[in-house]
Amino acid sequence: MFCCSGREENKPRDRRAGHVTGAPSPNPTGRPVGVGIVFQPDSTGALHVKSLAVGGPAEKCGQVAIGDVLHEIDGHHVYRKPVSQLAPLILGQEGTTVRLGVQRGNLQRLVYLELHRGW
Repeated sequence: MFCCSGREENKPRDRRAGHVTGAPSPNPTGRPVGVGIVFQPDSTGALHVKSLAVGGPAEKCGQVAIGDVLHEIDGHHVYRKPVSQLAPLILGQEGTTVRLGVQRGNLQRLVYLELHRGW
């Protein structure tokens, strides 16, 4: 799993797999933050939205759906890219915006979501 909350302080890290998991924590340090989406890769490497952090930007906006498949981050095609390449694109300064392009269900086009980073 990969959580794009960016709140690393209280997250266990599986360094072998390069995954970050866990719930968000306060960000008094000014470190990069995300939008509170937990991704789960499938057998092909595509990242699906597994869950949303309670109270996080993704949950609050109400536009992100469980099962959405990540294809773009701020115009960068990231479908089936390694997690290590995604975190720097999703994480950013609190209050800034990130644009995600996701495939939802059987729709033939991507759905674009603009989310504000942080809590």
